[in-house]
Amino acid sequence: MRGEFVDLDGVRLYCYAFGSRGAGDPIVLVHGAFTSSHLWQDVLPRLPKGHRVLVLDLLGHGRSDPPRRAAMTVAAHSHRLALLLGVMGVAKATLVGHGMGAAICARVAQQHPDRVTGLTLVNPSLLAREPRDARVSGRLRRLALLVPLWSRLAPSWLASTLHAALLPVFAQRSAGAHSLDFYLKSFRTRDGRDSACAQLKAFSESLDDTFPALVAGALHCPVSLVLGGADPLMSPGRAERLQRALSEASNNDLACDRLSGVAHMAPEEAPDRLGTIVGEMITTNTQSDFT
Repeated sequence: MRGEFVDLDGVRLYCYAFGSRGAGDPIVLVHGAFTSSHLWQDVLPRLPKGHRVLVLDLLGHGRSDPPRRAAMTVAAHSHRLALLLGVMGVAKATLVGHGMGAAICARVAQQHPDRVTGLTLVNPSLLAREPRDARVSGRLRRLALLVPLWSRLAPSWLASTLHAALLPVFAQRSAGAHSLDFYLKSFRTRDGRDSACAQLKAFSESLDDTFPALVAGALHCPVSLVLGGADPLMSPGRAERLQRALSEASNNDLACDRLSGVAHMAPEEAPDRLGTIVGEMITTNTQSDFT
């Protein structure tokens, strides 16, 4: 794997390539809030061969720059992702996003339909057709209300509070605690604390960023929706509304998989099944191109 920093609009994103070039379009993996590209480590070797895979750290996460004054909304992350694809020479790609990353990928697909050949949306958050479904978890909303306080406290206070708030999204708490220790390490500095505050604040500013992506006919590629059967962030009602909206947005070109026993962190908890789902969608899409 080869990592590099890419300059985009005055900030740097870290990304790396995996796999080898072949006959297929590249696959781009986009993590969600308060994780990093490390989320995909077990999925990578399970993706179909013959595809270049591009994995990035969103601004303010992992090895990428802190945002400083740059926006951290879904719209802003999506704009930078589209720029990154251009800089990296990716003309067309399959986008795979988790959590907030799924919302980012859906917005890119809606705004750049000629550049996205397929979407896999894993346990999406902030992806909705109405404000009530675009909210993040209650714990994160409460933390966001206290951003003026967190910005004045030691970074370890917010990182520890985020750890407690995010632990319930894992099916196994012991594994979740280990993962969060890794993901939140970058937020235990002053720059990291400020990045976390910026991301928390941006949640409320992102509530309508993905509405256009769920308008009927807005998505011009096959869509695969992957839901953890035990995801505490996805109620049955919201899951039904999201599935219906995505079906209409993709002109019924939607496949939906529910992973039993899997909570929110599907890339960690079910990498085999997720790799198979991405491969099946790419294979089906490729076959349809020749029919």
